[in-house]
Amino acid sequence: MDLFNKATKVAREVGNSVVNAGNVLSSATREQTELANLKIQKTALERKMESQYSEIGKRYIAYISNTFNTRPFDVQDVLEAMQPNLEKLSEIDAQIGDKEKVIKENNAERDKKRAQEQFEAEKKKLDKARDLDVITEEEYEVKLTSARKKLDNFELLRKVEMQYEMDIITKEEYEEKVRNIMQ
Repeated sequence: MDLFNKATKVAREVGNSVVNAGNVLSSATREQTELANLKIQKTALERKMESQYSEIGKRYIAYISNTFNTRPFDVQDVLEAMQPNLEKLSEIDAQIGDKEKVIKENNAERDKKRAQEQFEAEKKKLDKARDLDVITEEEYEVKLTSARKKLDNFELLRKVEMQYEMDIITKEEYEEKVRNIMQ
């Protein structure tokens, strides 16, 4: 019966992990969908305003080409018609910025959690190896310190990795920076 209880407990833990992963994925997908919808709205609004910008350009060309024009260049009616769209565009830009910030924070939080889980898995593996006398206490401490250092410097390492992925630094510079952080 003890084996059955252990199996049930493991199955429950796996199930909970799958549910948690599903919730995280669902949340990330929802955020990305909302961001995509905002960008679509922005593009549609900008296309709608293109004709108004074109009208301003046409009027300006007509004004310039008529050198004997005594009346001032006037597009106030077009600008007034554009004003609600410009305000909506400004709102959408703010919403896009907010949504991108939330997505970035969620990604950073998820990456940090993954780094914590990797550390815990490494520690568990090292604990088992030490308990079985596969590694010495000294080796254990060295490897655990290295794993902890990787977790403690997670943000720095992530920034260096982003620099490399964006081709800001070369592979050699990346490796050197990681080596310096991990020392």
